[in-house]
Amino acid sequence: MSRIPKVIVTEIQWIEIGMRQFAQSGVNGLVIEKMSSELGCSKSSFYWYFKNRDEYIARLIDRWVELSTEQVILSSSGPEKVEDQITKMLIEMFSVTRKGDFLFYLRKLSEEVPAFFTVLETIEQTRMSYAAELFRKVGMDPEVAEQKSHILYHYYLGWYERFKKDPVTDEELDRHLRMLRVHLLGL
Repeated sequence: MSRIPKVIVTEIQWIEIGMRQFAQSGVNGLVIEKMSSELGCSKSSFYWYFKNRDEYIARLIDRWVELSTEQVILSSSGPEKVEDQITKMLIEMFSVTRKGDFLFYLRKLSEEVPAFFTVLETIEQTRMSYAAELFRKVGMDPEVAEQKSHILYHYYLGWYERFKKDPVTDEELDRHLRMLRVHLLGL
């Protein structure tokens, strides 16, 4: 009689599947039994890494913040010219499509759970502050830089809503980025 080997699932695998499910269906998509089946493990594996579903949701959101905000800032900051940093930031912002609707579901969850409202506000303020900092570095008046960072971020939210289910071609992305650099940022 041969024994079926036990499937070992890592914490990051649980987080990755949870991020995908959350981006597709919000908290309703985080069904532990369904995810464990997809991962090919028992649901007890989940409890090895997470005390409960609330802790799991918080960890998913932390990881999403790391990937969607902190890594964008890190990847677009560097020794190159500020104009190049702005271009990198815009590319990171506007090339992400077909990734689900994590931000939408986080906004919805933040209406029910005050702690997530604070997280959402922090994320959005971090994103706008980073853009404003870059705009000031290219010589914009601080107040104008702040205003343009808000306009850019809110424009991005609408743009993402429009293109979240469709791939954006490289040509469309380039045209779009040129328009933003010239008409919004004056670069």
